[in-house]
Amino acid sequence: MASGLPSALDPAYSILLFSKIDLLVIEATLKKFSQQSSAQTVLSDQWAAVLFNGLWMRLGPAFQARETQATRSQLLSWLQPFLLHPVAFDCLTAQNTSCQTFHNLISALNDIYSSLEVEKQRKIFEGMESFLLQEDSGSHCQGEAVPGLNSSSWLANYLGFFLERATVEELKRLVDEPKLQILARDPAALRLVSQLHLMPELARFYTALLTSPPSLNLSRIPDNLICYLSPEALRNTKVEDALALAQRLSKVCFDPRLQLDGNKSVPEPPSWEAKQVASGLLSSFGNFSEAILRRLGQTAVGLSVPQIEGKIGGQDLVAALPTLAQVKGWSTGQARALIQKLLDSGYEVLNVQSLTALGSLVAGLSSTLLQSLPPDVVLEAVKKPEFAQHLTHIPAMLKTAFVEQLALAVPSPTALVRAVPDTLTSGIPSAMLVFSSGDHPRLDDLNSQKWTQVQAAMFFDEVIKNVSDFNSLSPYILHGFTCASASSLNVEQVRQLAMIMKKKNVTLEAEQLSCLAKKVTEDGIPEDLDKYPRDIVLFLSLSTYTKTGDCKHFFIRVGESNLDVLQKDSPLRSKLLSEALTCLGILGTHISKEDIRILGQLACDLDGRYINNSAEVLLPRLEQCGGPFSLDQKEAANLALYSGASPYGPPSRWSVSTLNALRGLLPVFDRRIIRNIPQNVVISWLNLLDPSWPRQNLRAFIQNLPSSRYRRAAAQCPEEITEINEDLVIFSEKELRECLNASLLAANLDKIKTLPFTYEQERAFKNKLDELYPNGYPEFVINNLGSLFKLVTPEDIRKWNVTSVESLDTLLKASSENDDLAMLVINRYIQSGGPLNVTALNVIGSKYFCRLTEEQLNSIQPSALRMANSLNPSACSQSQKNILYPKAKIAFQDISFPKYYKLIQPYLGGAPTQDLKDLSQKNVNMDMETFMKLQEKAILPLTPEEVRGLLGQNLKGLKAEEKNSPIREWIIKQRQESLNALGIGLTGGIPNGYIIINLGNKN
Repeated sequence: MASGLPSALDPAYSILLFSKIDLLVIEATLKKFSQQSSAQTVLSDQWAAVLFNGLWMRLGPAFQARETQATRSQLLSWLQPFLLHPVAFDCLTAQNTSCQTFHNLISALNDIYSSLEVEKQRKIFEGMESFLLQEDSGSHCQGEAVPGLNSSSWLANYLGFFLERATVEELKRLVDEPKLQILARDPAALRLVSQLHLMPELARFYTALLTSPPSLNLSRIPDNLICYLSPEALRNTKVEDALALAQRLSKVCFDPRLQLDGNKSVPEPPSWEAKQVASGLLSSFGNFSEAILRRLGQTAVGLSVPQIEGKIGGQDLVAALPTLAQVKGWSTGQARALIQKLLDSGYEVLNVQSLTALGSLVAGLSSTLLQSLPPDVVLEAVKKPEFAQHLTHIPAMLKTAFVEQLALAVPSPTALVRAVPDTLTSGIPSAMLVFSSGDHPRLDDLNSQKWTQVQAAMFFDEVIKNVSDFNSLSPYILHGFTCASASSLNVEQVRQLAMIMKKKNVTLEAEQLSCLAKKVTEDGIPEDLDKYPRDIVLFLSLSTYTKTGDCKHFFIRVGESNLDVLQKDSPLRSKLLSEALTCLGILGTHISKEDIRILGQLACDLDGRYINNSAEVLLPRLEQCGGPFSLDQKEAANLALYSGASPYGPPSRWSVSTLNALRGLLPVFDRRIIRNIPQNVVISWLNLLDPSWPRQNLRAFIQNLPSSRYRRAAAQCPEEITEINEDLVIFSEKELRECLNASLLAANLDKIKTLPFTYEQERAFKNKLDELYPNGYPEFVINNLGSLFKLVTPEDIRKWNVTSVESLDTLLKASSENDDLAMLVINRYIQSGGPLNVTALNVIGSKYFCRLTEEQLNSIQPSALRMANSLNPSACSQSQKNILYPKAKIAFQDISFPKYYKLIQPYLGGAPTQDLKDLSQKNVNMDMETFMKLQEKAILPLTPEEVRGLLGQNLKGLKAEEKNSPIREWIIKQRQESLNALGIGLTGGIPNGYIIINLGNKN
């Protein structure tokens, strides 16, 4: 054999290898090689091409001579290891393989398609594409004269099932779009596509081909494509045709047994594609009668709020309730509009039957209405599994309101744990789970629930003392692990606990992991570290680890862990990166692909210098990081992307697929990049925006679009704006002011919230709302302002009626950066008659608690304080604390020590002397911070021994504070001998022998 690797297409070399070997021997050897290499491809691209060239020269005629499809497929399965290298298909071109032979080859490959992994399917498609894109620029095998083949069935003949692995751009390279529109409609192509699970982008494109003029009849669109129909394709559909299509949509796009990507179950709520097509379909309807509503089925989820309010009769809605109550995926806005329509039509929620009849519409129930029901009614309703399942996706505040009602209906926290269904456990305030003496839930009760971490921590403390078999604890309980609760466990027990956490896939936070790492490594790094939670490695010492393993292995572990457990700029994370670079011997700023593989998530922290020198390998990794990116990372990534020194090429050559692939790097795009992307690509991409994408990133992208190229001219209004959708993002501010109907805007604010409008466009929306509602926005508008809230003024808020706690919650979240606006909102809620109940207190929280007036605080019931999430009154005035303390005392009076003390502690700033005297007998070990916040007039009458009883083991802290108020004032009122008895060196008391004369009473 000549030195060096010969040309992969060298006929002489192929002959040398295969011409003298018997065909049967070749087939037997090939079969054996295929079986041995099935697990992984062992050939390089060059050797695959060399060998396949010779093999195909001998086997090509044999392949054609095979009499049955089955024997052809068998031969192809043996050749599979070679076909996984796209360059092997170049051999077909070099040997002038005919289109008929290539078609037969594709047919045989189709037979083994389902047995191939996705990656192998993709590689074979790349080879097929290479063959079809020969020197005649994509026209190969598309001629009319191919014997025995229907040219209109080109997709089925030459791509087959491998069409599933194509991108839109690749399909356009193979066939120009006008011709592709014809080929897509071929009956054989439609039969083929109906069997495939196309990727969403390709599915949308293929569906657009079928529905572009002249549109294919909707009844002929394959089921797996109807979920991608565009609103334009559905306009002007006749009602009877629309109802028939609605039934297909309900079955295909919303049925839990099916899913767009071929998986077994559908996510809840339904995919945005499914909701979009449902909305588009229903846009063609006039009014919705009871009969129509019943026939819509799940497609009713496409009803808009304006349709609900204006196109459904009240009695029709009441009659269709049994159907609508089973529809999954209602937005909060839809559900609220439907509930309000029901109530306005005379429907009353009075008992178990009327409550459970709401089904999935319960998400639109107001917490105020729910709290007006007898607690027993709520308890009986949630006991019904078919109703409880609908509580999974209701707003968090409504979940809490349900739990509050249940707490009133059951006698104890233990009974509450048992009464609350799994769908509501995230709505249980932790204060409700403070168990009295002798009132403890069973372990199986706790294990069956999905608790928040605060709740889980409470349960962990309860059970860890009494459980010897950690394997009996559920992930929800293990999630509550704390260092304090594990302090009683020895090293071996903590290691057992850690291994159970790994086995049960328990997610832990930084503080928990740090503690666990210290505990399990007290005797050195365990040899079986793989049995411990993966992220524990972030808190191990490299020097300790390398005593038993090498540093590369350590950083492979670190890179595979969830690095987001640590803040990006934290000292520990920076230290890990520095040590990793030293370990890999990286002295400069050049990073190899292998380095990035080892670094894993740590590569996300590499600064701009590394991007400048290694953009080709580093940018694809950064795209997966999700940000946030530092300024120098942004600048370097920008430069690489703009110059084309990246795997994506220059922006002028980007496609829709490129933009999707760059999703994670969207925040680094600057104006230069955005304005160099082809106009048609940007517009196509904007029309396919996924609402789940970060809105702020998309807003910046839209802001940088050049108005002269993308935005419409505002000289005159375009055709009437009848829908709020993605198209509006390219309208100018002036055009929106002149052409957008204010009522349409107000009715569709929920859609505005999901789209990336610029600040200028949002100002136009705000002006429209002001014109429509000069006397103040109605509550449904207030609840859907979204980012428009930042344009709201105090004068606007003073005009509003904030009647529900749901509105209060929405507005406080929107005003989180402006405390004065937040307090205006709270006062509007209270002035509108809103009670300061548990739900309202949870919404107001500690941030605004002490900004309530004394009159408002006086209106709070003790039961609300007990059930509310922990509130911190430390910022309250003394008069406010004096109001709150008696309420807290009543709220927690039936809780046994020491839990009572933990709950009452934040309110002790309002405690009188006698209550402090009582606490001094309870061994509470009050910390000095709490003691210093006690009111002075309550401390002064305390004796030194009573202070000792209060402070306990913290008594020595008095010495450090003896010069500060109120300790200084207390000391000068005590006899020095009593202070000496404390044994901590306090001075300044009344000397022995002095007589104290009280001049306060001159009589």
